Amino acid sequence: MPGRPAGAPRRAVVRVAQRRQRPSSGGSRSRARAELDQRLRCLSMRHGVIEADTVKSSCSTLLPMPSDAPADLYSLAFTCSVDPLLLLDGSGRILTLNAAAERLSSTPAATALGRPVDEVLRPDAPLGALLDQVLRDRAPRALPPDFTLHLANERVVLAEGSLSPLVDPAGACAAVLLALRDVAEQRRAERAACEQGARLRAAVEALDVGFVIYDAEERLRYFNTAYKSLYPECADALQMGNTFEDVVREGCRHGIHLHSGLGEEEWVAARLAEHRRPGDVFVRRFGDRWITLKSGRLPDGSVVGLRIDTTALKEAELALERERQFIRLVLDTIPIVVTVKDRDGKMKLVSKSYAELYNTTAEDAVGKTVDDLPRSHAELSVIGEMDREVLARMQPVSRVHPVTRPNSKTRWMSVVKVPLVEQDGTAHILAIGTDITAQREHEEHMTATIAELERQKQAIAGQLAVIQRQQALIRALSTPILQVAEGVLAVPLIGALDDARAADVTSKLLDEVVRTGARFAIIDVTGIESVDAATADHLVRIVRAIRLLGASGVLTGIGPAVAQSMCGIGVDLSGVTTHGNLRAGIEVCLRALPGRR
Repeated sequence: MPGRPAGAPRRAVVRVAQRRQRPSSGGSRSRARAELDQRLRCLSMRHGVIEADTVKSSCSTLLPMPSDAPADLYSLAFTCSVDPLLLLDGSGRILTLNAAAERLSSTPAATALGRPVDEVLRPDAPLGALLDQVLRDRAPRALPPDFTLHLANERVVLAEGSLSPLVDPAGACAAVLLALRDVAEQRRAERAACEQGARLRAAVEALDVGFVIYDAEERLRYFNTAYKSLYPECADALQMGNTFEDVVREGCRHGIHLHSGLGEEEWVAARLAEHRRPGDVFVRRFGDRWITLKSGRLPDGSVVGLRIDTTALKEAELALERERQFIRLVLDTIPIVVTVKDRDGKMKLVSKSYAELYNTTAEDAVGKTVDDLPRSHAELSVIGEMDREVLARMQPVSRVHPVTRPNSKTRWMSVVKVPLVEQDGTAHILAIGTDITAQREHEEHMTATIAELERQKQAIAGQLAVIQRQQALIRALSTPILQVAEGVLAVPLIGALDDARAADVTSKLLDEVVRTGARFAIIDVTGIESVDAATADHLVRIVRAIRLLGASGVLTGIGPAVAQSMCGIGVDLSGVTTHGNLRAGIEVCLRALPGRR
């Protein structure tokens, strides 16, 4: 056999250390030992001496044992190993193999012994070159990667293992141990794990949220593209192995902290404190972005974090807050009472005017019911009745009722309640109340005033009736119609002749002309101090009206001042008989009567 020292004696036995026979726990172990001993004896007869130390070295890689363990334990380890083991000679022929190797190759030991190992195992790459290297270097060599065996029954096995020389104390290589392990399942599992890892990385990379892992020493171990895009100020420091503090300080160098009003050290300390409290959720502003930070600690101390860009959500939240503050401003400014209650009567929204009505605040009133506020029994009854009616009819309801304040003063309120229905059908009650106390007091004052005015009106009406009677009497006395002779009437006018008096004089005089059948009607203006255009027009109209009844109208008593006024305003008295005084006018009229000539 190659490798045996020159002149080494060939012996026909294998020297194995003497050992005390121990009772066997079963026949299988005895059979295994006997089989191994038989194979080793065959090996010794064909290839010379194999010392006990050689047997130990051939099995030492299979099972850790004390260095002074007896050789039969190594033989047992070779036989019972779950990994396939084959002993080869220098030409690559099989000297012996264990049961695991028989199962792997599907070849009984009797058939495999003496056959080339390449013929039995049919590897992709023959073992000859590797075997020569092992024999030359007296050192073990690992099998090539992806060492594939094409076994019987068209079975393909992916194996890994090694070739180890069995060198005795004299330096002779007695045999080569081929140790194999079927790693097909292991490789499949590794590939599956690799594929799963790739899918996981692809899934993390596809996320639109930032994902990052820092180890227990706060060093960056993994991050996806979304994480990097959320922190452009920190991009240069996002390198594997950099610490979390390195990343934060890089952001400070690019002004990521300026919006906060904190100095760089304060900002770094705050971010480190948050990083070291995994499990908490933070919403932080970074430049013009709002980011939600959530993290958790792994069993090995690493911290895994999610970073979500919630800028749009935060801006919407801020917009809603501005709207809420605006609504609050409106409710605190308007001088009317506004409340919104749920179906159970709990306040959800109240105006400042409502809160002040009961000496409380809007914040304290929210969440309470009307029973929690100081009200009278009658007031509570009206409120409850209106609420039930609104919810039952789902229509507006209005009432005017008194409200008793904590100081026992009463305010009158005009209240309108309407149903508010959300999209999901939830119903609320909106109440709008106006303090009409001043209006009501004004109305009461106006009612009293109107009553007093009515009383005064009735008194004035009585006085007016007296005055009217007096005026009628005065008019009758101031414009008497005198029948001075048969067929002659005389009307002395005293004072001013306005439209009303002219109409009254004309009406009475014409009636009297008709009644008496007078031929002449004398209008004496001696008592009129001045005549304007209107007065002159009235006189002319009276005379013309008398003429239409077939009588003659005569003007008397025109003095110098009146004559000048009438000429000055251009009064046309053509066709009107005039005399200087009443006496002359009567005489002329009497002479003109038939039988008086």
